[in-house]
Amino acid sequence: MNKLTSFIKENWQKIFKFGVTGGLGTVTNLILFFIFADKLVLPDIPVNIGCFIIACTQNYFINHLWTFRKQCTEKPSVKRWFQFLTSSVTGFLVNLGVYILLSRLLEWPYKVIPQAFGILAGMVINFLFSNYLVFRKDEQGTSKNRF
Repeated sequence: MNKLTSFIKENWQKIFKFGVTGGLGTVTNLILFFIFADKLVLPDIPVNIGCFIIACTQNYFINHLWTFRKQCTEKPSVKRWFQFLTSSVTGFLVNLGVYILLSRLLEWPYKVIPQAFGILAGMVINFLFSNYLVFRKDEQGTSKNRF
């Protein structure tokens, strides 16, 4: 079995829960983005950033309480939320890069379409950072992050 297959087999429940959580965050992000960027015609980049922060906050709580519940020994905290937000910035930069690339190179009926592609591209990065940095257990089985 190759490393990727082994990783998926060992982590499929977390990956599924992370995907569901990310799906909920995506719905939140896209609804807010559609309202503010497409309907209210506010500038797309600041709206993108605001939607990211809101969806990321929602995802932090769901991931802490559900996806990585077995890895988390303490209650949600501002410090851990900030670490999650910080680690998610890399995924967000991938998201934003894909959004800018697609929205500037191609014509779309709605800006929310390239936004959806950007979110999907950033999800892989966000899972890896969450699993290995933010919600990681130490050798004694207690929750420990790498920040």
